[in-house]
Amino acid sequence: MGPVLLIARLFTAPIFVFYIVNEIVKNSQMREYMETHGVPGDLIYLVLTVQIAGVALVALGYKTRLAALTLAGFCLVTGLIFNTGASIQILKDLAIAGGLLFMSAYGPGPLSLDARHGRAMPVAAGAFTGTLLLMGRILAAVVFVYFGYSKVVNNPRMQDYMAEHNPFVPTFMVYPALVLQLVAGGLLMLGYKTRYAALALLGFCIIAPVLYHNQFSNEFELIQFLKDFAIAGGLAFVFAYGAGPLSIDAHAPVPAGRALSAST
Repeated sequence: MGPVLLIARLFTAPIFVFYIVNEIVKNSQMREYMETHGVPGDLIYLVLTVQIAGVALVALGYKTRLAALTLAGFCLVTGLIFNTGASIQILKDLAIAGGLLFMSAYGPGPLSLDARHGRAMPVAAGAFTGTLLLMGRILAAVVFVYFGYSKVVNNPRMQDYMAEHNPFVPTFMVYPALVLQLVAGGLLMLGYKTRYAALALLGFCIIAPVLYHNQFSNEFELIQFLKDFAIAGGLAFVFAYGAGPLSIDAHAPVPAGRALSAST
């Protein structure tokens, strides 16, 4: 799992790099944007510091637990301040935060600087860790359940969206997509068959943006692409380590030879 977790950490980085570049290149515009939401523009320098330090530490796998927890808090706070009027943005921010909580609880994996200092192994499953992982699962799952349900109640509009963004994919694929999002999202939230659910959603988060968010000249589509990959990175940690102690899986017997190890 070492290479998988390294790739997963790197998947979380580009969305933050995008924001960092935007905040530097469009500094005055970003300051004005912050001020329209009641946030002092001068705080942009604190925002930049948190993002630059956090993404560098996560990518390198150094002080990863603290960096991932800080970035998770950053996603929650900024999402609630700036994106409450846009459901797709806030829900994806929450999902990214959920994956980062898993990274914080379980560590960066063996291919990291933390591993060289003996800090990469998962922490003992105490009450705090269990609560952190439960929060992470719920935050990561809500976006899938919400948009799975949205595909049910707004089915014709979703098919039109699919046809407009990629006419080569049959629109009836909306049905397996909504089933996957609802079922796998629900399983992830409950912590049942969690690794299978996380793997299915991970694949979805890679395939869907490649097919439907590939118009990189459109900043909104680029952001969705990068956010989906960041969510996939967090789900890789769920797949590698499992649901945590506050889950149905934790109380189910594990057949011999079926347990997955993240240390290989």
